[in-house]
Amino acid sequence: MSPAAPPPAAAPRAESRRHTRRHGAFLGAALAVLALAGTAGCKGEGRADPATTDPAPLPSPTSTKQEIGEENFAYTWPFTVSRGTAECRNGDKAVFTVQGGTTYALNDRARQAGYPDVAPIRASGSGGGDISLGTVLSRTLKLCNS
Repeated sequence: MSPAAPPPAAAPRAESRRHTRRHGAFLGAALAVLALAGTAGCKGEGRADPATTDPAPLPSPTSTKQEIGEENFAYTWPFTVSRGTAECRNGDKAVFTVQGGTTYALNDRARQAGYPDVAPIRASGSGGGDISLGTVLSRTLKLCNS
C-alpha cells in the first residue's frame, strides 16, 4: 500500500499563514510611515524652555475639574499661563479656566456652546507653530468620566 498523501488543504493553510504574516508586516511598516509623516508637518513641536523637564504626575481625577500646570506637562504644556483649571462641563465640553476667571474652549463642543477659543493663551513651540492641545485635551476629557 502506498503512503497517504497529505491532505490538499494543508498546503493552502500554510500559504495563508505566510500571506497573513507578510501583510501584517507590511501593514505595520505602513502605519509607522504614516505616523512619521503625520508628525513631520507639525511645526509646534514642544517648548524649547519648559519650567521643568521632569513632569510631576497628576493625581487620579475625583471630579469633573482638576488644577493643572506646566509642572505636570513640561515640554507639552500648550499655554502661555503657568496654571489653570481643566474641566469637563455637561459631559463633553472640555474647557480651561485661567486665573482671573476667563474660561476657554479646548474642543469643538465647548466652542459651539459659546466658550471663547483658546488661541489668546496658546504657546508657540520650538518649531514656531502652536503646541498641540492633545495632552491637555486628553487629560480634560478623562474628567468627563469621573
